[in-house]
Amino acid sequence: MEPLAYFYIGLAAFLVGFTKTSVGGVGILAVLLMALAIPGPESPGVILPMLIAADIIAVVYYRRACQWGILLRLIPPSIVGVALAWWFLANISGIDFSKLIGWVILAMLVLDILLTDAFRNAAKGRVATGIIGSFAGAASMIANAAGPIFGIYLLQMGLGKAEFVGTRSWFFLIVNLIKLPFAIGLGITTTQSLTLNLYYLPLILVGAFLGKRLLSYINLTLFKALIRATVLLAAARLITG
Repeated sequence: MEPLAYFYIGLAAFLVGFTKTSVGGVGILAVLLMALAIPGPESPGVILPMLIAADIIAVVYYRRACQWGILLRLIPPSIVGVALAWWFLANISGIDFSKLIGWVILAMLVLDILLTDAFRNAAKGRVATGIIGSFAGAASMIANAAGPIFGIYLLQMGLGKAEFVGTRSWFFLIVNLIKLPFAIGLGITTTQSLTLNLYYLPLILVGAFLGKRLLSYINLTLFKALIRATVLLAAARLITG
């Protein structure tokens, strides 16, 4: 890989750790950086073990803040979404995967911006929960990009910061562990990619530590605006090649 690619991976590893113990939104930027560093279907498979490592750290930090009632409603449809996305990935051919990731992330960004108010009254319903869970599972399997839609759902539950991060951390740890055998079966997570992950583990740890320390100081409105602008530019870069 080019030297710049290693820098992108390192920054992605740091952001993965940061977003898992802090507010959401940075995770998509990490996915985009990884896609720029490693174009093709291998990109989600390389970042997946990093996400799992960061999820474990976040769960340790916020293990008592999880709302299990929410998770028990979301996990079953999420598994369905993961399975459908795996079938899709196993049967497609000749597709520009970098552009696919860009479009999926762009769609999640649009949902993040436009649907918050629309979900306010419907988010607790069974139909909405099933749809959100399925979309989150599919978007996570294809591009590790379920953060926005899942974040929208949790925000409408009226959770505090600690409960928000704790519930999100447990959800993605479970979903990412479910995804891992599928990723190995597709050949996008390999022993070689796991070795690469080990080199960047210290950056994940640093990011997680800083995310936990800075959570209470972050201006959410400004932070989300900056992340959305950055994600838009990076997604456009992937889509246009």
